[in-house]
Amino acid sequence: MNKKSDSLVKEIQEFIWRENPVEATIVGIHRYDDQLEKLDVVSRKNKLRRKKKYLEQIKKIEKSGGLSDELMMIKDALKVGIRMEEELQSLDRDAGTYPRLAVYGVYQLIARSSEPCHYRALRAIDRMREIPRLLSEGKLNLTYGVNIPRLWTEAGIEMTIAGRECLAHLTGLLRKEVPELGQVLQKYANEVLSAFDSYLDFLVSEVESRSDGDFRVGEKLFDFLLKHEHKLAVKYKALSRIARREVEKVSGELECMASRMEGPNDWRWQLNRIQADRPEGDLLAFWNEIIQQVRQVVELAEVVSLPGSDELKVMQTPVFERATIPRAGYIPAPLLEEESQAFFCITPPLVEAQGDEGEYSANLYSRNQAWLTVIRELYPGRHTLLSMRKKEDSQEVFISLHSVLEDGWCSYVCELLMAKKLIDDPDLHLLMLHERLIDAHRVLTDIRLHCGQLDDSQAISEFVEGTGVSEQAARLEVRKLACAPTSSVGSMLGRMEIKKLFKEYKRKKNKKFALKEFHDMLLKMSWFPLATVRSRLLN
Repeated sequence: MNKKSDSLVKEIQEFIWRENPVEATIVGIHRYDDQLEKLDVVSRKNKLRRKKKYLEQIKKIEKSGGLSDELMMIKDALKVGIRMEEELQSLDRDAGTYPRLAVYGVYQLIARSSEPCHYRALRAIDRMREIPRLLSEGKLNLTYGVNIPRLWTEAGIEMTIAGRECLAHLTGLLRKEVPELGQVLQKYANEVLSAFDSYLDFLVSEVESRSDGDFRVGEKLFDFLLKHEHKLAVKYKALSRIARREVEKVSGELECMASRMEGPNDWRWQLNRIQADRPEGDLLAFWNEIIQQVRQVVELAEVVSLPGSDELKVMQTPVFERATIPRAGYIPAPLLEEESQAFFCITPPLVEAQGDEGEYSANLYSRNQAWLTVIRELYPGRHTLLSMRKKEDSQEVFISLHSVLEDGWCSYVCELLMAKKLIDDPDLHLLMLHERLIDAHRVLTDIRLHCGQLDDSQAISEFVEGTGVSEQAARLEVRKLACAPTSSVGSMLGRMEIKKLFKEYKRKKNKKFALKEFHDMLLKMSWFPLATVRSRLLN
């Protein structure tokens, strides 16, 4: 990268962090920890103008001699941001944006930053002072918004209720941690909670009744996002064919697998049997045992370099996070923050009152489900990939915080461990196949929702019928896809592309091929688009 290009990358990078301070905090940049996004009409127009200016500068550099990989990625990111702002206008239609930014702005400082406690408390106060302004901007934008989708408003109402509860818990924790700031924290916490109450009342009384709009982005924008957001050389029609073939293939494998197991030759019945085997006793001990077992299997197999065990903390899910992590979940460390730690949170079973006794809700994973979760999310899955990416010490990783390769890797490693006979459990194999089936149905649902082939109620019914999940789980999947077009593609296509790349690289290296070396190189470059990774690995 020449000096001119390098200077422009740094300038755009700083612009993005300055205009998106919550995102900056999430990746570990703390220069804007005292701020929240400005989303009023004037600020939005100014941001859009700057994005277009930067895009023109990049195009001039491109004409004079080509672009670096970093500038190519920034170019696509700018094009996506401009088009989404101009066509979708989600800030005028998506009620969940504003409480989400408010919650994560404070949450990242209090719960996930490694900065000293007094610094976090003071910056949290700064952001809490900004929350009423942010929610007021949201109310004004939504007042003038048209074509507001019902699903988006429903999700926004739920986010507002959960966000209010989360902030109440967070500020309570911070008052205990820094008691000398307790009165100031309580003052601004009261203002924040009052602002959330007002925002919720606004959504219910003024927005919900006129939320009869269309969330679909249409065929052209769907293809645009595949190309420029995910860097994929595939259009929605071809993607639909790929997903249908995958559904047929995996459905056949599931039926074949179930036919070799004891009991009815029905994979849905077998899944229910596997999922009913829930743990008893100390939940953290149960998960720690499985994490150690999986890590040992992967270490002995030498398929990839693993992060140090001290880079991950296994803990009970904090109360304020249990709505978003109902069972177990991985929370990555900030990529650009040196002294930081990833977390794997375990949520204890919920107890619902039933007469004189309590009844546990079914929010526990079975042993095999826990194994699959650890493989996908920790070893050798997402945690391993992000730890490797973090060690690359490249600030340009902010451009691709969540990539097709990342999602694909989490699916690929499950298949890899099974193919190499490192895990030879029929029940676990069945669960892995079921995850692949769900991945393929997500893609089909995503396409059909946004390209006008079915509505959300039809999508829920078809998802239940095709995957065997509960109606509640299907409804959550459909809502996520309605709010985030093309978000489904990474797991299925990423896995397929990694498998192709594996074959090409192995053929090129021939007798010099080493599996661990291939995987390590892949993960170090995982923030690049697939085409760039392929070029660097094979040339």
